[in-house]
Amino acid sequence: MVDIRFSVRADVQQRTEPIEAVIAHFRKLWGRFTKNRYTTFLTLMSALFALTLTRALFSEPVTGPTPDLIKVAGLAKSFEPLMYYSENGHSQVVQLGETGVAVWDLGESVRSTNMTSGPIIVRELDELSDSLKNLAHELTRFFAGVDGDIDSILIVMEWAQRELTKLNTLPASHMSLAFSNLHALLSRVGLLEDHRTGEQTAVGKIVAELFGRTAPQVTRATLQRTFTDFLGVLEESINNELTASMSLFAHFEAIDRQFLNLQRVVIRETDAQEREENEALASLWARVIGVNASRLKKFEKNKQLLSSLRERTIQNKHVLVDHNGRLLQLRSNLEILRKKLVSPLVRSNGTSTLTVDEQIKGLEGTYLSLRATREAQKSRLYEIIHDAGTRRVGIVSEGYAIEGR
Repeated sequence: MVDIRFSVRADVQQRTEPIEAVIAHFRKLWGRFTKNRYTTFLTLMSALFALTLTRALFSEPVTGPTPDLIKVAGLAKSFEPLMYYSENGHSQVVQLGETGVAVWDLGESVRSTNMTSGPIIVRELDELSDSLKNLAHELTRFFAGVDGDIDSILIVMEWAQRELTKLNTLPASHMSLAFSNLHALLSRVGLLEDHRTGEQTAVGKIVAELFGRTAPQVTRATLQRTFTDFLGVLEESINNELTASMSLFAHFEAIDRQFLNLQRVVIRETDAQEREENEALASLWARVIGVNASRLKKFEKNKQLLSSLRERTIQNKHVLVDHNGRLLQLRSNLEILRKKLVSPLVRSNGTSTLTVDEQIKGLEGTYLSLRATREAQKSRLYEIIHDAGTRRVGIVSEGYAIEGR
């Protein structure tokens, strides 16, 4: 037989000895864990549990149901028709101011006559002129309030976007992820938060004092704060405009009563003028020496003035009724918006499962749309005011030229 012998150098054996020791150690552990079926099953379950726990601790934490800012932003979009109503406000105010001047001019025309009810008509016309000027002033304040409320809504939307954007810039480390997920797990079992009320337990308060709030808690608190402030601004804007509209309606009703009283006085004076004219024509003295032409001319002039007064009064009342109808439509829209605002579908704080990025995108879309409409409305309003000022300067210059001839 042939003997084959291998010789191994000592330095090679020393190099491989640590590797062999590690392999032997793992082989020993594997043998211990797979000694029988029971230990093999426990080993597999323990490995699966460790893998699941590691994945749960270091995965992205779930914020849970949060307030829906996009739904509130949709309500803010309902303020867009107010911009168009406010855009026509300048022309409405100018129209009412011109109506007040026309009514005052009518009073001056009646003042120079010798009608029986002349002083009463002049007083009614002066009061009506003052009321129309006051209404124009109140409408100016109302439209300024509408513009201010829309600007405040745009400001709070921009602020909400900044607050939510800050959440995405917060650094997220593995330790914070593990703490957030562990906190959520303990909260689900009721150790840190109460299931019924959602408030922290005594242990939860201690943990919050020691380690601070988790990332989902910060996100939820920020969303809740922006939701509450956004909703508060909308509610305040609606209440302000409804209160102002009630004051305007009181002015409308007062002016409507003044129109009615004025029309009654004009009708009575018209009847009196016709009666006096008939008496003058039917008198014996007129039959003998003839009719006094100047006196008849006075009656005709007074009747024409009264007829013009009635027509212009009715025309001015139509202007007022038109403004009143627009304001009624605006108030109806505001009432509908307020009912939507107080509905549980909007005010519920835990209905949205949207992420912060999705809420930011929804807010940004509505904000950009409203801001573009507002900027276009302001540009058109400035053009209207500039054109009106140019026309007014031209009229004044033309008046000076006529007076100088």
